[in-house]
Amino acid sequence: MVRTQRAADIAGGMFLCLLGIGVVLASLRIAGSPDVRLHPRTLPLILGWIIAAAGVILAAQAWRFRGENRIIKWPDRPGMVRVCVTLLSLTVYLALMESLGLPLSTTLYIGFLMWYLGRYRLLWAAALGLVSGATVYIVFIRLLQLSFPAGPLAR
Repeated sequence: MVRTQRAADIAGGMFLCLLGIGVVLASLRIAGSPDVRLHPRTLPLILGWIIAAAGVILAAQAWRFRGENRIIKWPDRPGMVRVCVTLLSLTVYLALMESLGLPLSTTLYIGFLMWYLGRYRLLWAAALGLVSGATVYIVFIRLLQLSFPAGPLAR
């Protein structure tokens, strides 16, 4: 088990680098269509390279760090509950994305996490969720015309 911040940063950086490379390799298999303006693999390819580069930078900075090595305090029971609820909500978000579409599922996901983790009032969290969902719809579906599921908004 990783007990120091330096070791955690090196391990996390290596994981992010491998994840980014995996995303890049997977995105190279995405077939394109001649009738779209932006190739469907463009966004995953860019994100994969950014994730891989961020992982390399994180691991390299941790490797070169020569200061005091901080001990990691692992979460207590309430902290573990928050981590588990966050992971469960991410799973629900991904499961609902196909049926509800990216904008609506993003609205629910961001609104819930802002309320649950941020301790915002429900109205403020809902407003932030709506802004996030609208931004996703405008940027990714309307402007970039990426092939994300639009859900009921497609009709």
